[in-house]
Amino acid sequence: MWVLRDAGEQDAARIAALESEIFPDPWTENGIRETLCQNNTAVIGVWKDGKLAGYVILYYVLDEGEIARIAVDAQNRRQGAAGLLFERVLEVCGDRGIERLMLEVRESNEAAIAFYRKCGFTRDGVRRGYYEKPKEDAVLMSREIVGAQSEVLEVRWQR
Repeated sequence: MWVLRDAGEQDAARIAALESEIFPDPWTENGIRETLCQNNTAVIGVWKDGKLAGYVILYYVLDEGEIARIAVDAQNRRQGAAGLLFERVLEVCGDRGIERLMLEVRESNEAAIAFYRKCGFTRDGVRRGYYEKPKEDAVLMSREIVGAQSEVLEVRWQR
């Protein structure tokens, strides 16, 4: 069973380890710790069998939010973890009055782009040369949040 909960400082090392496994430009453990301490940030983890399987980092200001990271480890992909994380993001948006979500994604990351489209995101444009390792364009995507609470499925949530 999946368990969702807010990530805390005790989760920083594992999040950083997942960063290193998943991304060519991983955030450091110190960077994760700093993010966890920031206001207007939500860091949510999904656990399976007591192990962190994925996480999402959401920044928000006023009525806009940005998904800075969403990641699931290789052995837990395509099992619904990212969908659960996104559903929780919608709940957070509803709770905080966020009306629009934005994100950037590597142009070559077709699986992520397909996932975001399935979640209601549309392509807004391209940021040329945005990523460094390797050099690549970013696809800019966004989604309006209307009635986010009604879209959320029931999940096991621990505070």
